[in-house]
Amino acid sequence: MNHRKLIILASLVCAASLPVVSAHAGSGVYVGAGAGESNMQDSTATGGVPFDKSGTAGKAFVGYYFDWIPLVRFAAEVGYRDLGKPTGMTVAGAPVEYQVSGFDYGVLAGLGLGPIDLFARVGGMNYDLKKNIGGVNTKYTGNAPAYGAGVWFTVFGLGVRAEYDVIDIKQLDSASMATISVFYKF
Repeated sequence: MNHRKLIILASLVCAASLPVVSAHAGSGVYVGAGAGESNMQDSTATGGVPFDKSGTAGKAFVGYYFDWIPLVRFAAEVGYRDLGKPTGMTVAGAPVEYQVSGFDYGVLAGLGLGPIDLFARVGGMNYDLKKNIGGVNTKYTGNAPAYGAGVWFTVFGLGVRAEYDVIDIKQLDSASMATISVFYKF
């Protein structure tokens, strides 16, 4: 199949899906939850041995989706995220564990391409960071900027979303999470 036929076929599929999409488009509340993987890096707290581990992450969120301008998508969202408890490293035979969790908030803006939306996120996270390094526990709390990008797919109010977020926690070199979420838009 040549490129011209492929473009025509893709255009016809998009055009055919517009009545279905527009019938279920519009502003509204959505709720969702997701799971994925986090990564935390810290070069200062483990006696010269850098901490660079991944863990299982999870999140829950509620938001409001604004559908005011064709092709442009906006949403405001609050939620709770847990970056898990990456382990697998020891200092002097004692385990090293990091844990980050807290409430987050953000604004999502993007491009609507039918049932698929591409978006960028800007917001923050009120975090609790716990470091257990060789049996010594340290706790930090604060507010960190959070930003990321992703894609979501919605049909008849039910959606799936994939995203990658970075949380700029000042006590870590880096903290990030990649998640797949499901949500329902009312």
